[in-house]
Amino acid sequence: MIQGDNLKKTIFLLTCLCCMALCIGAIAADTAAESQLTWLKQDSGKNYSEMNFTLFSVINEFGAQGLGVGEAVKFTAPKAGWKLQKVRVLAWSGFNETTQTFPADRNILLEVRDKDLNLLYKFADAQNNYFLSDTSPVLGEIEIPDVPVTGDFYVVFYDRGAAHIGMENDEGTGNSFLFVNGQTLPAERTIQETNETVKINWLIEAGGEAPTSELAEIKMD
Repeated sequence: MIQGDNLKKTIFLLTCLCCMALCIGAIAADTAAESQLTWLKQDSGKNYSEMNFTLFSVINEFGAQGLGVGEAVKFTAPKAGWKLQKVRVLAWSGFNETTQTFPADRNILLEVRDKDLNLLYKFADAQNNYFLSDTSPVLGEIEIPDVPVTGDFYVVFYDRGAAHIGMENDEGTGNSFLFVNGQTLPAERTIQETNETVKINWLIEAGGEAPTSELAEIKMD
């Protein structure tokens, strides 16, 4: 028979084991959910460390009028009923080497639009929650509520001068645009030496998954 202090110790031990089991289960569930995500990209397919990319800001390009200009990427959902759940953007808030300080919080915007550019989801937050680094750009991950998409859809990122976005300077896929006044314009740059106009790629990724039934079909294929 367990009595007194021994009983207390036993109850405490069982409680700890239960908490540990719950934590391990939660971690395993999160890992499994993450592994099921399909990540879509519309760039050259190279590792970021191997890409020829620079940082771009609409404010540097267009001044104050750039506040309403977004960097848009067109994706295609891999399955009917596919749900967009996360967006990754390679960008940087910046860092002042002289004062050793980060910039003040400023809002970035994110939109999801369907193939006809109708708004499906809109999100705003401080850039420092995603792109804070004292050395280089980071792949900031933005979680969003499940957004069902079918066929083509757009992810639009508004840097607003708060976070410079990664721009791959060559091997353009034709799926990156500037979103201005409800319309898309091809994202391009001009090579000064040759005066040649080439397409660029915004470094944005879209992550999501199909419904459970769709996942089962994928595994069986």
